Amino acid sequence: MQRVVVVGGPGSGKSTLAAILAEHLNARHVELDRLWWDAAWTPAGRGELRRRLAGPLVADRWVIDGNYVDEVADLVWPAADIIVWLNPARHVAVRRAVLRSGVRAVRRSELWNGNRQSIVALSPWAIARLVHRWPGYSQHIARTLTQLAIADEQVVHLDSDAAVDRWVRGLRCPGRWDAGQVSGDP
Repeated sequence: MQRVVVVGGPGSGKSTLAAILAEHLNARHVELDRLWWDAAWTPAGRGELRRRLAGPLVADRWVIDGNYVDEVADLVWPAADIIVWLNPARHVAVRRAVLRSGVRAVRRSELWNGNRQSIVALSPWAIARLVHRWPGYSQHIARTLTQLAIADEQVVHLDSDAAVDRWVRGLRCPGRWDAGQVSGDP
């Protein structure tokens, strides 16, 4: 396992797990959000994102986290040794995403390229949208795995914190999955 993709919906723990795996594998950690978002929350666009991934993808070792399924899955997923699909219960992921957004907004933490989390992410509309859209993330990932003919043995599907913790411990990673941690500050 030298090239790993970590996917899942918002709040599933992608960046947290990817950082642990990158350290364990002595690999470059590539956050797709960092490559996608330019200053002033301007999206790079599909073509530019793919261009920005060209360098990291030729490396011997990498851990890439983020979805951007429509933009880069066809490029990144087949190049991976393993795809880790984090799929916790909706209420778990939504709670984490809201807590993470709140911490980022209050701290005014810089995320990517000068961008900061807005308190708008905590509006009832934004939270309701996340709750409503959550099942779609898993459905889209499953469809794309099938479309790309990714072998079942290439996918590690983890649907709970306990499953993630067991898997990480099984790898003998120096880091430990902490379901209670609030991640997101790069």
